[in-house]
Amino acid sequence: MAKRMKILFLTRKWSPAVGGMEVYARELVRELETRADVDLRALPGRSDGKRPSAFAMLVFGISTAFDLLFKGTASDVIHGADLAIWPLVLIATLHRRGARAVLSAHGSDAALGFKCGIAARLYALYLKLGLFLLPSVSVLANSRATASLCRRCGFADVRVVPLATHVSDHGIPEPEPYILFVGRLMRRKGCAWFIRNVLPLLDPSSRLIVAGVVWDDDEGRALDCARVEFRGPIFGAELAQLRARATAVIVPNLEIGMEGFEGFGLTAVEGAADGGVVLAADVDGIADAVRHGTTGFLLPAGDAGCWAAKIREISAWPPGERRDFVERSRASVKRIYSWSRVAEQTLDAYRQSASEPLAAVAISESGR
Repeated sequence: MAKRMKILFLTRKWSPAVGGMEVYARELVRELETRADVDLRALPGRSDGKRPSAFAMLVFGISTAFDLLFKGTASDVIHGADLAIWPLVLIATLHRRGARAVLSAHGSDAALGFKCGIAARLYALYLKLGLFLLPSVSVLANSRATASLCRRCGFADVRVVPLATHVSDHGIPEPEPYILFVGRLMRRKGCAWFIRNVLPLLDPSSRLIVAGVVWDDDEGRALDCARVEFRGPIFGAELAQLRARATAVIVPNLEIGMEGFEGFGLTAVEGAADGGVVLAADVDGIADAVRHGTTGFLLPAGDAGCWAAKIREISAWPPGERRDFVERSRASVKRIYSWSRVAEQTLDAYRQSASEPLAAVAISESGR
């Protein structure tokens, strides 16, 4: 019987906090635990779904550092769940000689160093210090766009492991005359742009349902429209049904440079998994979250006429055409965007040397 790999997994993103990084850490650990021995060191979020306070992060960092220095067990791999956690990975390697050092990259943690301002410059220096002290670290990027940023940061061993989701098993209901937006209401997500530029081009009977939290005042003002229904945050079965019944599920991100960089766009995969017809902007890592024509459609960011035309086209689909598309889409999501695949690609990265390519990445880095 083959020896089980020993993995030390470090994360400051954990439930009950809500977010893409938290989902990634939780689901990956769950899958890895069925294949290896995982020693998890995680900082839980707040009970209301918000991330831990700065003080809680400081206490976690100090206490975990001491624990890793004086009480840690042997490990084959030390995996930090985001780029910023590299100091704990470094400390863990001091008494675990020969262990493979790995960091995950989600997009926002790589893009920050390329933004404007003193904080961004300091963060870029912080990453360069980590690279200097961990020269052999491997980086697992959630998309090709994120991988490109990591290489620009100076990381040499970068592998693409796209994210995943769970596929709903409910039926395929008849669509209703509404479009659905799910996510944080901030400029780069494009909800206000859609309301002001695309919605007026659609049939007056079409309405937009928005599920999310207002992060930007201008986005919040755009919700004051007779054809927009703001529901606030929605989760679970209720959200899955909203996606399945929508004429289209939109991910209309804007192309605004590093200030609006989207590492992957998990909501696009989740929308398809729940039976929605996904329309997403072809920007940044979203290009790896949608298989054009298979799990959804990639559209030019900011092209209102193109978006309106595609929505009108989908609205005119006969019931059989829509059902066939949704069935094929969900089957493709189940095959391509599974957490089992993420775990297997991650284990492959653990095992392979920095000079070897990650063969499984071909499934995500091949053409659309």
